[in-house]
Amino acid sequence: MRRSLRRVLGASAVAAGVILLPLAPAFADTTVTVRGTSFPTGPAAQLSFVGCADPYQRTPEQLEPYVGIGPGQAPAGRRSLGYDLAGGDAVGSLHYLGSVRATTVAGMSVFAADGASGVSYFGYQAPADRGTGRVWFGRAELSVSAGGWTSVDVRRLTFTWHEYDMVTMQAVDGAAADGGTATVDDFAAAHGGDGPGFVTIGFGCDGRPFSMDAWRIGAPGSVTTYDLEGLATTTTMAGPSAPVQRGASVTLRGDVTAVGGDLGATRLVLERRTADGGWTIVQGVDTVAGRPAELTVTPDRTTTYRWELVDRPLAEGSTSAPLTVRVKRGPGGSPSASPSASASASASASASASSSTSPTASPSASGRTDQPAPSHHATPTSKPTTKPTTKPTTKPTTKPTGTPSPTGSPTPSAGLSASASASPSASPSASPSGSSSGSAAPTP
Repeated sequence: MRRSLRRVLGASAVAAGVILLPLAPAFADTTVTVRGTSFPTGPAAQLSFVGCADPYQRTPEQLEPYVGIGPGQAPAGRRSLGYDLAGGDAVGSLHYLGSVRATTVAGMSVFAADGASGVSYFGYQAPADRGTGRVWFGRAELSVSAGGWTSVDVRRLTFTWHEYDMVTMQAVDGAAADGGTATVDDFAAAHGGDGPGFVTIGFGCDGRPFSMDAWRIGAPGSVTTYDLEGLATTTTMAGPSAPVQRGASVTLRGDVTAVGGDLGATRLVLERRTADGGWTIVQGVDTVAGRPAELTVTPDRTTTYRWELVDRPLAEGSTSAPLTVRVKRGPGGSPSASPSASASASASASASASSSTSPTASPSASGRTDQPAPSHHATPTSKPTTKPTTKPTTKPTTKPTGTPSPTGSPTPSAGLSASASASPSASPSASPSGSSSGSAAPTP
């Protein structure tokens, strides 16, 4: 069954330009750090974007993710990922499962300053449906109270079941396609036993902003937790390697690269080492997209400099390796040996590009689509000025590399089988702005 299901999912993935990788067996609890909306390749964890009433019926809207510190003490790490939807749709996690019965933990932590409602879809392919696109979808409504982090686990909930054709992404007609209400275990037992599937957990149905963190999937002793963090950055510096004359103008360049999204316009600070070994600020430079920051200094003696990106809600700070500008003692003289306590500078410059993507995928056979990157909105809040307080307040300029399209739909990738298939696939896209975004929805 798993072979035929994988063949179907594989065909869908090729059609959607997505590559699905088999889930690796887990033997111990693990934590995976996710930067912005750059989730690991493969079906283990993706962003989902589904309709609240029907997984494939979504409202067209531009999804923008937010990455920020907290709110309060984030359940995992320091930051979280947030969204503020129009209502009627839900963004959250999507996990493909090789066995629905063996997966006994499926949850996340959610913060909503004003409370929030959401939806979970549990996909299950019965043994009798192997080799077809038919998959049972269980639906359960979710809610979290206002003002604090709430741990949500959907595995033991009672779902309302209906059969879908993941090839056409339509609900199957007829009384036989109505599965009634049951837990995952009871429903699987009544339909031939264990099978592959998927699960989505999302919020935003009521249009209230929310933040999420600590996605959890697996079984006790073998749970993978996804820590949703900000962008990781690296700051580099370039300047003269040969000695310069005293009083000569020297241009120092600083650049920043980010993992998980684009920082967009940002600010680098040039610092100079003091005689006591500390550092003092020379000047800050606002970067311009596409170019490194530049600052001209005129040291009167050998001086060591460095560029620093200060830690912010959207991204972790970083500091370049120090660069020493050697100054000759006089015309034709050798460089002075000690750093100067003074340096003058005048500034100009630039650096950094931005892009954006937003979640668009729903469970689909293809498994995964591109995801949006976080934007500059720092800490989540209930209603941000930058974005809701429940969301990070900063928006990353960077967005996820791909943008899932609402046409995607859920199709279990871990073992579901179908002649053509749709599985919950993630397709978040957007760049973090102090925030991030991404999405997936069931698709064949």
